[in-house]
Amino acid sequence: MDARTGTQIHTDLARNKKKYRRRHRHTRAGQCAAAVRATTAAKLYLAGQVPSVAAAALGCGACVAYTRAAVILLQSENATMLERVLRGHTPISTAAQQLKQVAALVDAYRTAAAADRVAFAKTIGPTTLFDTALVPAM
Repeated sequence: MDARTGTQIHTDLARNKKKYRRRHRHTRAGQCAAAVRATTAAKLYLAGQVPSVAAAALGCGACVAYTRAAVILLQSENATMLERVLRGHTPISTAAQQLKQVAALVDAYRTAAAADRVAFAKTIGPTTLFDTALVPAM
């Protein structure tokens, strides 16, 4: 409504809006560019070639949060989820949130000594280990 004349002004807002266009490509060769940069940075960090996640992210042009998420994703060793993230079907932060506990379990298993693994199996029982971990995976 116009304050001076007291009449209502009608405008077609859809006509006046500019069409939004992305500034840069977000995918290259069918892969999400941000996820590829973050995964590359995470691989450098996990290989010990850079001292910190922040340095790896800076070197690859990725953000630190995506690089931390990619570290979790790589530590979980879930190739299917990694492929979904790289193709842009699943956001990297969502995938990392879902796989955080799996990554911790895989890391604990990989770093445990053989005696620790045997002690773990004895503690929870071989039947429980077989029924809850191996049977569902088959």
